[in-house]
Order: sequence, then structure tokens, then C-alpha cells
Amino acid sequence: MNGRGNWALLGSRARTLTAAIGRFYSWWLEELLGLIPERWQQRLRRRGNLLLIDAGEQSLSFRFGSFDSAELIASVSMNEEGGLPGLASEQFDAWVRKAAQVILLVPEQRVLRKVIALPAATEQSLDNVLRFEMDRYTPFTSEQVYFGYRIAARERERIQVELLVVQRDYIDPLLAGLAHANLRPSIVTLAEALGGWSGATLNLLPASSRAGQGEWGRNRRVQTAVVLLVLVLVIGWPLYQRQQTLNRLQGELPQLKARAEQSRVVATELQRLESGRTFLREQQQQAPRLLLLLDELTGLLPDHTWLARFEDNGNSFRLDGESAEVSALISLLEQSPLLENVRFASPVTSNPHTEKDRFSLVADNSQAEQAP
Repeated sequence: MNGRGNWALLGSRARTLTAAIGRFYSWWLEELLGLIPERWQQRLRRRGNLLLIDAGEQSLSFRFGSFDSAELIASVSMNEEGGLPGLASEQFDAWVRKAAQVILLVPEQRVLRKVIALPAATEQSLDNVLRFEMDRYTPFTSEQVYFGYRIAARERERIQVELLVVQRDYIDPLLAGLAHANLRPSIVTLAEALGGWSGATLNLLPASSRAGQGEWGRNRRVQTAVVLLVLVLVIGWPLYQRQQTLNRLQGELPQLKARAEQSRVVATELQRLESGRTFLREQQQQAPRLLLLLDELTGLLPDHTWLARFEDNGNSFRLDGESAEVSALISLLEQSPLLENVRFASPVTSNPHTEKDRFSLVADNSQAEQAP
């Protein structure tokens, strides 16, 4: 490949990269705008004054204002050399200086429209695909036209692309005449395209020919800065408030821990006191029954019998002691209404020192079910 071919290839790649960067910037800005309230979106998108140029066959109309409302400020005819006589006035220059963006609106009859079906895989490089295959889809080559496109529909494996083409022989004289009047459009599009303007209007002008260093470029940077500032406020302010709340709670945490520890100590002490009160209440409830039983045993047991141990197990009693007549004890104890099923817990043994028999008796509590 010769040097000229290399430069052509590099130029093509540079144009492709520039176009891709422009599309990414428009998409990125649009996504950022989508994160803020709709009312703010409208204000940011419509920020600045616009100079709209309606191109006719032999004349141009200039309107100044917004996308919704624009005032007609001038209407001139083009001479044979493509000049625009009648625009040299202080008032018109003042309108131009105020303009944030210059948009050239091409009449529909000058634009070739065509919907073509392409594989979905070509979506990432549509600009190159359409440029290299322009003579296949239109009667022109890519060097003869300016073109733009938008995806009309997406299917599983194919996409429907609406291709818009305008001849350079028509656009270039317009751009040259406007350049003599110090007007350099950054967008060339159809008038109807402004109806659904969202910040990413279909632009027939290649990225390398767009005016992006003037007032509009600065306004776009200001717009981006405003969007970023709004996003910082919208996203960062709640995070800042949460951090402040977290810091406040962390500062209060030691005091809360101390109070929780005090509450735990108090709860433990209350539980201990409650357990003691319950124990005392149970003992108080059992005291009358035990006193009655001891009084009953005192009357039933003979004088030669005494108890060395008395044990209350709740449902039963155990009596250990010595007696001169152990065999008679069971019948004596069963006379008590408080005792039943009296029996020996262990064999009877003899104590040589006292010459009495040791016994160990067990009796069921007849009122065990009624005891609290």
C-alpha cells in the first residue's frame, strides 16, 4: 500500500474514532440526564439560545430561540456564488453572538431515506459498514454524500436501520456560504428531527466538520459540569447524611452500652430477688403442712420412740430413728390422715448402746396432689 493509501486509511479510522467518541459522549450525557428529575432534564436540555437555519431551494430563513419556540429574525436569498447578502448587520451579529448552537435544517425533499436490514453484529461498527457499502444501498458513493442513521427496530439476529443521505453538492455550498457569515453549524438534520429532541438528534454532518470549539462547546462543558454537580448532590447528599447519622450513633454508643450494662445488672438482681421471693413463698406455703405433720407424729409416736432425722421430699417423707417396738410403728403411722403406704426403707438394726432398734421408714404424702 502506498503512502496516500496509508493516509486515507488513517483518516478513515480517525473519522470513525471521532464519530464513536461523539456517540459515546451523547449517550453518556443522556444517561446522566436520565438520573435527575424530569423538570431539571428539560431545563438542561433546552439551556442556551439556538440559531435555527431553515434551508430552502434558493433562500435561508433564520430563527432564534428554543426548540419549542423560535422567532424569525432574517430571511435571505443565496446569490449565484453561494453568498448570503443582507446578513451583514449589527443586529444579526448580536443574534449570532448570543447563539449557543447553530443548527441547519434541511428540507425533506433533499434527503434520501431508506430502511435496510443488517446483521445485529454490525451494530458496533454501523458507521463503517454504511460508509463502505453506501453505493450498494444508494445511487451515491460515500464521498458524494453526508449521511446519518438511527436504529428503527431490533430483532434477535438482525436490526432495522433507517439511513438518511444528503448530497454534498447541496450541503457544501450552504456550509461555505454560512462560513463567510461566520456561521458554522454543529448539526445538520431534518426539521422534523427536532420534534423528539433529546440531546442526541440525528446529525448528518460528519464529526470532523462539526463546530465544537465555539460557544456551544463551552456550553456543553458547562452542561456536563452542571449534570455532574447535580448528580453529586442527588447521590452524595443522602450518603453524607447517612455518614453523619452513623457518626452520631457511634458517639452515643458508649453511653448506650453503659446503660445496657446497668440494665443487665438490674435485671439480674431482680431475677435473684424474684427467685428468693418465690422460695420464701413456697416455704411459707409448706410450713403449715409440716407443722401439722410434726404435731401429728408427736401424738402418734410412743415415748420409747424418737426421731433422729425427718426429711420432706414433697411427695414422700422419710423418718429415721430408734424405737423399742419397731414392728408397731407402721400401724401407728398409718393412723395419720397425712401419711399413707408406710414402709421400711432399709432393714432394722439393733443399737447395743441404747438397746433399741434403728429404723428407717418411708411414707407417701397423702396430700401431695393438693400441695401447691
